[in-house]
Amino acid sequence: MSEVVELAPAPIVFRLPGFVYRDVTIFLVGTMANWILFGILWVQAYLYYIAFPNDHRFLKLTVFLELSLETVQTVAVTHDVFKFFTIGFTDPVVINQVGTAWYSVPLMTGLIACLTQAFYCYRTAVLTRSKYWVALISMFSMCQLGAAITVAVQAKHATFLTRVLGTEVSLITIGIWGTSGLVCDVMIAAIMTYYLKKRDTGFKATHNIIKRLIRLSIETGSITASLAGISLALVYLPGHPPYYQIAALILAKTYSNSMIAALNSRVKVVSNAPAPAAPAWNEAGKLDHLTWRGAREIEFIREEETGSSSAYTA
Repeated sequence: MSEVVELAPAPIVFRLPGFVYRDVTIFLVGTMANWILFGILWVQAYLYYIAFPNDHRFLKLTVFLELSLETVQTVAVTHDVFKFFTIGFTDPVVINQVGTAWYSVPLMTGLIACLTQAFYCYRTAVLTRSKYWVALISMFSMCQLGAAITVAVQAKHATFLTRVLGTEVSLITIGIWGTSGLVCDVMIAAIMTYYLKKRDTGFKATHNIIKRLIRLSIETGSITASLAGISLALVYLPGHPPYYQIAALILAKTYSNSMIAALNSRVKVVSNAPAPAAPAWNEAGKLDHLTWRGAREIEFIREEETGSSSAYTA
């Protein structure tokens, strides 16, 4: 009588479709970039509160509000990425769920962008003394905020991420949101650059200050405008691949970092160390010995509006 040999069942290999791995990877990259910018933001905020303790309470409150909104966004995004890499292994449908993205991306980004643009709008008002430019900037800023809130409501009702861009109405709303923010950022940078150039008296000290402010205005405005434009362009790619999520996840952090960087641009980091000793060279022309006494202290020099300076020693 022959023996019956029982074969062990072959292991079941569970493979997800390729687009699932692509979508999760894109979201993970965007989340990691969000974390990095969040850390940079906290460092900038720490330096701001140390260097400018006598700033107006409104500015301090604005910085605190931006930090609070950014913290809410980062916590929500982190919650989603943990859910994708835990529950998502057994239930791939979770990866396509909206989760907290309906408020962590459009709503938080719209609020933070509006807050940052309001800060620059105030600066524009002080610089230009023009109600026309203030009204125009405010109009585009409120337009992008209203569109961002609308996108958040649409995403909440969509339930799944693939449905967010599935209707023509949502695409139009996203287009209004991105275009309004883009135009507002470009307008702020252009207006401040134009009026700062008009204030240039030609004196070296004034010219250097004006040049630094112009460069800062162009840099901060171009970064936020470029990222908003890239995010908007990626949304309208054929098939709507989720590459836009990377830009969308870091757009709010870009606004916050640019605003606090503008506030911290008043800081001058100087060293009070003595001049280094001259290096000694041998006859062969090679460096034989170099004596250098390193910096012992670093001072934060705050440029006050009155023209006086005060120092904070770190």
